[in-house]
Amino acid sequence: MYRLKILILFTIFLFGCAPKQETATAVPFDRREMLSNLTYQIILPTHETLESSAEALVQSTQIFVGNPNAENLDSLQNAWLETNLAYMATTPFDFGPVHDTRLHSKLDNRPVDTAYIDETLANDTVITTNSVSDIGSNKIGLGAMEYLIFDAENGDTVILAAFQDDENADRRQAYLLALAENIYKTTKNLTAIWDTNGSNYAQWFVESSGEMESSMNMLVNQMLADLEEIITLRIGFPLGKLSGGVSRPEHVEAPYSQMSLPRIIATVEALQTIYSGGAGSGLDDYLDFLGATYEEELLSQVIHNQFDMTLEALNAVEDPLAIAVDTNSGQVEAAYQELNKLLVLLKVDMANHLGIVLTFNDNDGD
Repeated sequence: MYRLKILILFTIFLFGCAPKQETATAVPFDRREMLSNLTYQIILPTHETLESSAEALVQSTQIFVGNPNAENLDSLQNAWLETNLAYMATTPFDFGPVHDTRLHSKLDNRPVDTAYIDETLANDTVITTNSVSDIGSNKIGLGAMEYLIFDAENGDTVILAAFQDDENADRRQAYLLALAENIYKTTKNLTAIWDTNGSNYAQWFVESSGEMESSMNMLVNQMLADLEEIITLRIGFPLGKLSGGVSRPEHVEAPYSQMSLPRIIATVEALQTIYSGGAGSGLDDYLDFLGATYEEELLSQVIHNQFDMTLEALNAVEDPLAIAVDTNSGQVEAAYQELNKLLVLLKVDMANHLGIVLTFNDNDGD
């Protein structure tokens, strides 16, 4: 009996000391892998696309200035739109040292100071790429270019006449080219912040593991800021949400080109790509690892579905936003409501599960 007790105790001791098998929940989520995927498969390629689009914009501008005809204007307008859509994909990354440079503001700060532009075209101020670099951000960038090459009311005929026959046509051409060249220069500086051959912010972003200033915390906060800006200003203001239900179409972000909706859609698509991680690890995978649910469904899938419904509602708006807020306000309202649902899911449910510290975002220009 004594030997049997000793054997039992020895067996218990061996089992107690034996290494435990790792369970799925015991393996920590590889945040570094997720951040690496976001950085090298999304952030850097997105900035490189913007830079190449801006380079093509310069080339289209040079061709148009050399021969301002209808065909070249159409090509220039298309190049401008491509650069806009490429830029929209970079706005969720405007944080930390990137935000401190104000480069995003120099690329696209609206509304545009059209009075200054008109005055500059009419006087004898020297216009060069360097000279436009030194003026306020609401006088340059994509918005200023839009003002010069689009006319929603009178059409391309008026634009062409201003570049061909107007007494200030030469100065108009010089200003336009200086704007395009400055945009390209700014995109190069923006890419250089992230690039491994530049300031290499990419490396810090992958390796950061702080709390309020961690990569994931800053990224999610900027995503939320972009979404709130769409809801409050980019759609809500024109729809009348800030004016007692009275529509304010003059407050759409791209009034001259009537491209406000494509720009907004591009922003939401960029947020969706970040959330999913593209072909790699994203925020949705982190939620799945945490076992996050929403009304007995995977929270990750609920958010995926809401992104899809939001984009479907935005794409369903049939007219340019400045027109739709009056003629199809129901369609705009539907998109507005879907955007709000998406915001709640991201700001409340996703942020809580991921332990995100919500911070105030300063999106003002200079």
